[in-house]
Amino acid sequence: MNEANLKANVRQPKTTHETKKQSAGYVYKNLLDRDFDAVHPNQKWVTDMTEILMGQEKLYISAVVDLFNREVIAFEMSSSPNKELIKATIKAAQKKRKLDTLDGVLIHSDQGSVYRSHMYRNLSKELHFIPSMSRKANCWDNAVIESFFSQLKTEFPCFYPNCPIDSFQQNLKKYIRYYNEKRIRKRMGFVSPKMYYFNYQNAS
Repeated sequence: MNEANLKANVRQPKTTHETKKQSAGYVYKNLLDRDFDAVHPNQKWVTDMTEILMGQEKLYISAVVDLFNREVIAFEMSSSPNKELIKATIKAAQKKRKLDTLDGVLIHSDQGSVYRSHMYRNLSKELHFIPSMSRKANCWDNAVIESFFSQLKTEFPCFYPNCPIDSFQQNLKKYIRYYNEKRIRKRMGFVSPKMYYFNYQNAS
């Protein structure tokens, strides 16, 4: 690596920290309670949002992961961390899984303001999903999607100061397709999330 002038991009461990006092909003019980296993699809989803710096601009990525097969079933991007971004992501996940409603689906998030908003509460009632929230300042309560974003920022070249956002978005779609369809997982018998889901459907 020294001869080739290569350097490893090592992920830094995530540490918990105290957050600023949050504004009022709905706070839901931690129903997931770090139980990151699911026997069937669409039992437990986890969701979160992360920020990517693109030179002087910022891009926000919202994603939903199914704990059954660790598949990123939906993701949306926006220049603003707004409520519509979260709403669009969850509805995209519902559409991807071809569900009429999300009745019985537990969706776990952190205590971000968008997840504590009236919009999110109304969305849970509209789609019939069960909200769950991490405890304050406990990032490990949502470790699976935190890990996904950490891997994304390590493996995908996120920090191109001169990369046009349109180009970045297209490449991100390709990366997540690879993540779902090609990247094998030891916990799933060394197959990809997509293949694990496919095998489950064929066995049902």
